[in-house]
Amino acid sequence: MLQTLRQPRYVALSAVMLLVATICIGLGTWQISRLAGKHRANNELRHNDHASVAHVGDVLPIYGTQSPPRADDIQFRPVTVTGTFEASGQGLVRQRNVGDDVGYLVLTPLRTSTATVLVVRGFISSGGRTAGVTAPAPPGGTHTIVGRVMPAETASDKAARLPAGQINSINASEQSSRLGEQVYDGYVELSAGQPGTSGLVAIPEPDLSNPAGGAAEPQHLAYVIQWYLFAALALAAPIVMARAERRRVSAELDDEAAPITPADAKAARLADRYGRPAH
Repeated sequence: MLQTLRQPRYVALSAVMLLVATICIGLGTWQISRLAGKHRANNELRHNDHASVAHVGDVLPIYGTQSPPRADDIQFRPVTVTGTFEASGQGLVRQRNVGDDVGYLVLTPLRTSTATVLVVRGFISSGGRTAGVTAPAPPGGTHTIVGRVMPAETASDKAARLPAGQINSINASEQSSRLGEQVYDGYVELSAGQPGTSGLVAIPEPDLSNPAGGAAEPQHLAYVIQWYLFAALALAAPIVMARAERRRVSAELDDEAAPITPADAKAARLADRYGRPAH
């Protein structure tokens, strides 16, 4: 076996397979890191969802006063806030989904004594339209609401290039500039039955089976096993091939060393005489 593996072609094959195995081990180790990160993120988000209700100012900073909060620290945190809805600042956030329906999130500023909170009051179906969609006005007066915190979105809302009242994202910086007010660095999704949700589809509760999204934890674990299995197969390939070659060569030598029987000799003479293969 060792003599076979020392042959140049097997040395080259072993070197290639060692490289392949190294790459597979690296990918498997990377998947372990991703699994750990996904597990940590899922646990943090579940913890956030089950936390006690806090005042919005205890969870979200005012935009521009400090660094943006880490998404996993604030997402799904239940908060309460008291203020007045500003109907004039209401907008429709395009291309959002609730279940299989595509439509708009209804985003309405809620002015408080300290800063404005961006509030998603609910969802309205587009009905296949890209313009002419209107949402019910928010209720007047002062209201105390409860909802879930979501991190602000960083993409431009493109308000200047869209039909009036429509935006592409919930961007705290652009909302602050447009409203001319300080806003909290994030937004709040109203829970069902809260003031302001009437006439709108409620935003569903988050799916806590895999709240961070993307591949689920068992899928990352399957990737780890897959890559390490590929590494083992790559390392075993030269040995398996060398053993197969040794068995083949040994079988050929055994055939050559086998004694010739009288029947085999007669068949060979007939083949020489009549030009037919010996059987």
